Amino acid sequence: MNRKQQVRAAFSAAARFYEEAARAQAISADFLAELVAGLPAPQAPKVLEFGCGTGLLTRRLYPRLGGEWLVSDLSPDMLRAAESALPGPRYQIVDAENPDLDESFDLIVSNMAAQWFADLPEAVARLASRLDPAGHLVFSTLAAGSFRQWRDAHQVLGLECGVPAFPTVDALKNTLPQARIVEQTFDLDYADGRAFAAELKHIGAGTPTPGHVPLSVGQLRRVFQGLGSPCAMTYHVAHVIISKE
Repeated sequence: MNRKQQVRAAFSAAARFYEEAARAQAISADFLAELVAGLPAPQAPKVLEFGCGTGLLTRRLYPRLGGEWLVSDLSPDMLRAAESALPGPRYQIVDAENPDLDESFDLIVSNMAAQWFADLPEAVARLASRLDPAGHLVFSTLAAGSFRQWRDAHQVLGLECGVPAFPTVDALKNTLPQARIVEQTFDLDYADGRAFAAELKHIGAGTPTPGHVPLSVGQLRRVFQGLGSPCAMTYHVAHVIISKE
């Protein structure tokens, strides 16, 4: 099973837990929806959403923007959950890194999915090529500084952290020079490190960096002890806006 298949399987398994556990995704979706709603758009835009999950962003934007929507995800289980919560848009499995679509859109949006791309600049170029003139590609992704407490707890113990290395905002600006980036930082509180790890699993985000060797039970217990109880976790979200024109 390759990494993309692993990610899809993890999110499919998490579909029934996602809504309750996706606190950070809901906060990011609120912020992103306001950014998107402030952009110029046709009265009835044609919209592609990728990485929809259970539809957190869809439910915030579809009633506000209207238009013709294609809502997509890699996971059929996530798509079913999103469609059951909001009938109306068209739902379809789409690999956003290689969108096999022969149509174009006024708006392409996504909330907290792009951090799973193997090659972000290449995927962005492919997606942007599907924009109509004056269209917008708007997505959020995790940036460096996210989960810093989790990383620090590993580093103090000399242990390797399995969380992917998220890009700095400067790195995003360098690789996506056409983008405007709006930053959002917030902390979420957890009873302890176990609660944080469980939340990641419940949203399907537990797939580690390729090649990471899982920690032993004892090592993981030491990480949890280092985090303390309760503990906080930082989320640094980069909201990326790319305009076709």
